[in-house]
Amino acid sequence: MITNHITRTTRTHCPTFLRLPVVCHKKRPASPPLFASSFFTSCSPRFLSTSIIMSAHKPQSGLHYESELVPQYPQERFFIPVTTKPGAYLGPQLPKHPDPTQPATTEHDAPVPLLFQPLTVKNLTLTNRFMVAPMCMYSSKDGFWSDFHMAHLGSFAIHGAGLIIAEASAVQPRGRISPQDSGIWSDDHIPGIKRVADMIHAQGSKMGIQLAHAGRKASLQPPYNTVPESDLWLDDVVAPTGGLPWSSSNPTPRELSVDEIQETVKAFGQAAIRAHKAGLDIVEIHGAHGYLIHNFLSPVTNRRTDQYGGSLENRARFLLEIVREVRAQFPAEKPISLRVSATDWVEYLGGESWEIEQTVQIAKWARDAGVDILHVSSGGNVEEQKIDAGPSYQVPFAWRIKKDVPGLVVVAVGIIVTGRQAEDILQDQKADLIAGARIFLREPSFVLNAAKELKVKVKMSAQYERGRR
Repeated sequence: MITNHITRTTRTHCPTFLRLPVVCHKKRPASPPLFASSFFTSCSPRFLSTSIIMSAHKPQSGLHYESELVPQYPQERFFIPVTTKPGAYLGPQLPKHPDPTQPATTEHDAPVPLLFQPLTVKNLTLTNRFMVAPMCMYSSKDGFWSDFHMAHLGSFAIHGAGLIIAEASAVQPRGRISPQDSGIWSDDHIPGIKRVADMIHAQGSKMGIQLAHAGRKASLQPPYNTVPESDLWLDDVVAPTGGLPWSSSNPTPRELSVDEIQETVKAFGQAAIRAHKAGLDIVEIHGAHGYLIHNFLSPVTNRRTDQYGGSLENRARFLLEIVREVRAQFPAEKPISLRVSATDWVEYLGGESWEIEQTVQIAKWARDAGVDILHVSSGGNVEEQKIDAGPSYQVPFAWRIKKDVPGLVVVAVGIIVTGRQAEDILQDQKADLIAGARIFLREPSFVLNAAKELKVKVKMSAQYERGRR
């Protein structure tokens, strides 16, 4: 990790120098660490006397970063005080011109919609029940976050989302879907994540990150541009069972050894430590959508004959080892979420697959191992899937979990696009939280729009309050 040794002065306008990685060299051969020292003393009183010691080799990831010196002023981390959080319930929307023939309505007459009631899980208290689901942005270099992530995630906080879960972030370099995926495999990723978390907290929202490994869906070209093939790791795509690519256009994975499985379990735990150091309120383990954990769970993609394959207990072993490791490394007072796919959507093919009955069972085991929140999605594991998508199409899976697995906070997700629709799900006790993804891309102000639909008034960001009129 790059270390800054800073001699501070009493001048409030003095900058802190940051070393920002800008170049990555892949597969650098192992060698003893090299050290470079630089000493900067400016004749101007505006600068700090700074000594920087930079490690030239990153043995924990096999990657090497060049860096540049960037001054940062404390004033750049200023946020106005927030007394009432954006997205907080203020009362019903009273008519501007009441009907004199109708009884007068007061702020105490209307019940508070469940969508705008707080929810507490361990030490995490959300202002409302809106959650921004993780969405891959494919906008990182070597796993690092950029100004794009500040703008992208920060916009949801400004517009009042109670909980924002950042995109799938790889716990190992080979666990990325593409070379442009977010990462959390290195301590060097912590400052960039923390910078965004500080901004989101300053608005009043809570923030988490999804810990992920892409499994057999790794080493793909990013969707927006083409990278050189040398940036991919086509010979190091891994899965529980080798020789089973997701599709004919995906790399063919090799089988993970038991030692590599244990290394991956530990990598999830180390990523949880980094998430805590970055100031995040929650971590979500990605066990859905055909990525590595889902690969282990489903008999379609797990044909092992050792302790990690065969029976449901064995296929769930990898997931439960990860849950226990993350729980051991993440502060006990902070909640852990698990995202699952409730079905592979290939029952029509006949034979064994992943479906809701098995999902209910692993939800019980995960709860007992330390999971507090279950985020219920579906699909993504098999190319032949036939998804019957439509409004609220995944809610029945969430409802089943909520009924059969007490003690879990359940998140519903999947084409939930109106305030009334979301409120009805909560009122019918089918879920405890409502997650949205594409709806937040179309409408970053989805929380405010839902409030208007439900005829309630919620707090807007102080800087945006004039937009109410």
